[in-house]
Amino acid sequence: MNATHVSLALLLGAALAAAPAEAQSKKKKPAVTKPAAAPKITPANARMTALQDRRSNGHFPRCTLGMELPDYPAHEVTAARVVVRKAVDDLGTDLVKEDAAEVPLEPTQRGQFGKPEGGKAAPPTIVFAEMKNPPRAAKALKEVSGEIELFVPSRDPNGEARIERFLALAGKAAVHPALRANGVEISFVSKAQLDAERKKAEEAETAKLKKEGYEDADSIRSMVESALYSFPKGEEREVILKVKDPKKAIQEIKAFGANGERVFGTDSEESGFRVLTFWNEPPQADWTLSVQMRSDSSLVRHTFAFRDVPLP
Repeated sequence: MNATHVSLALLLGAALAAAPAEAQSKKKKPAVTKPAAAPKITPANARMTALQDRRSNGHFPRCTLGMELPDYPAHEVTAARVVVRKAVDDLGTDLVKEDAAEVPLEPTQRGQFGKPEGGKAAPPTIVFAEMKNPPRAAKALKEVSGEIELFVPSRDPNGEARIERFLALAGKAAVHPALRANGVEISFVSKAQLDAERKKAEEAETAKLKKEGYEDADSIRSMVESALYSFPKGEEREVILKVKDPKKAIQEIKAFGANGERVFGTDSEESGFRVLTFWNEPPQADWTLSVQMRSDSSLVRHTFAFRDVPLP
């Protein structure tokens, strides 16, 4: 092969090698999906209702500013939090608490009782901004500002799962579209299941103690009972749940009687179980369980600012 033929062969090979890359570059590039925009934070329509100022060196010194939100009926807002970003008095004292940014989303007092009956007007939501105690010489709050976060489950069609006659689900998992949409799994633990779980826990604890060298049966029994002291008992006024909530979406679990009125009790975590304990009576067959879950749709955020507020 002469030099001319060699050059042609090399040029042809280079063209063939480049062809796939050139064709690839002409292909339509996949569209880039933009992240969803964060919910817009707008100024709140807020009116100051009260300012409580306990300038004391004793117990519970604090400064609390109450805000009324007329755009939000109290029964619609079931939880709220106020994050104070700036609080300064006329002396220049910084009144922002050290843990101000860690204030949790907590149930509102008015939001626990539902919509007023008989066509009565619903009262507005009231929230509170907590600050440090100003010095006695201070005469006014120069500025108090920050953010208000409201939990309004009705704004999200998947914000609440209502599970009717939940006692009939003992030993089974709850099935509801709202639970599925939020990645939440809830199972109602039967007495037999709870006893079996306790037995497994006892056996595991006993084996651990024996491995550590304990031999006396009475001592082992006593230590096992102590180790499992917080294990749920499955008592008459308790409902035992197994909950999987990887997104931490659940805000609150509460029960309602057949008449639609809230049934009050406690909600605690014990040895991997979620235990609902009712105060006044055992749960009834016709009760309904409400699981309220947070989402971008059900969380509403606003800013607030008050200036030149006279101190009492």
